[in-house]
Amino acid sequence: MRVLLTGGSGFVGGHLAHVLAAEGHELRLLVRPTSDTSFVDDVEFERAVGDLRQAETLHSACEGMDAVVHAAAVLRAVQQRDFMHANRQGTRQLAEAAANAGVERFVYVSSIAARGPAPGLEPESPETPLHPASAYGRSKAAGEEALLEHRGRFSITIIRPPVVYGPADTGLQAFFWMAQRGFCVRLDDGSNLIDVIYGPDLAEAVGAVLRSSPQELAQYDPRSEEGPFSWNDMLTCLGDVAGKTLLIPSVPGAVFHGFARCLEYWAALSNGAPLLDRTRVTEMRQRAWICDASSLTVDTGWRAKTPLAVGMQQTMAWYLEQGLA
Repeated sequence: MRVLLTGGSGFVGGHLAHVLAAEGHELRLLVRPTSDTSFVDDVEFERAVGDLRQAETLHSACEGMDAVVHAAAVLRAVQQRDFMHANRQGTRQLAEAAANAGVERFVYVSSIAARGPAPGLEPESPETPLHPASAYGRSKAAGEEALLEHRGRFSITIIRPPVVYGPADTGLQAFFWMAQRGFCVRLDDGSNLIDVIYGPDLAEAVGAVLRSSPQELAQYDPRSEEGPFSWNDMLTCLGDVAGKTLLIPSVPGAVFHGFARCLEYWAALSNGAPLLDRTRVTEMRQRAWICDASSLTVDTGWRAKTPLAVGMQQTMAWYLEQGLA
């Protein structure tokens, strides 16, 4: 299958590129002129220079493709409009270009943040109406809505992963860095529940979707077989892979919120993205980010295969190899 992949120079997109190439797909990566593609240097792909913010560059990128896998996103930002501009408008423009180019399948890597936290301690169905709780979640939900404007023009699959971790991730780097030094902060008492997915396992879920029969609309929530985990569970595992008994001070949510505000201010001054922003703190303070992968397994046969301890160990090894922990 000829596949256009966005976000291929990033963490999730890089794992997608490796898996899709290994499965025999012909890859075209949408990249900006300044994109660092070193993570996929060992992958054979065609380069399409373009930008989701520039609609005129997207039609040629989509021409001749059988499928689009859209994994590019803005994950951290200072202003809500920055999330919306990339995650809603970029998705709308890409979907329009794909439809006009005759693409048959569109796979959107959204986020559990688009649907929102579970109201209780049981996961919600992937078909549950969206109720995002953060600026990032609202932008990903808006991206889904923009994509659904093209329902009927191509097959649509929406994949909403929970917390994604693994080699090449920078979102959780600070936790691994702290663990190597024998401590790690936690938000409040650490009882909040989360589901997680290892990056290569998520990529294999997308591969399984492309191998399955197309549907007009399918929505899936991939997750680790072992979850959900509390943050305390995650920190225990992190201490194990670091080989240390961690000192774990509890930090009130208000302190996290203030720290994120300071990082946003610094990011605005330096014209960069904050390491932590208030939308992430809002998400961290929710009681349960949990999901149900059963429909994905029924439709495609996919199951996550990487135990948390193995995935965390491989992630720590990558950070150490890169000098990041």
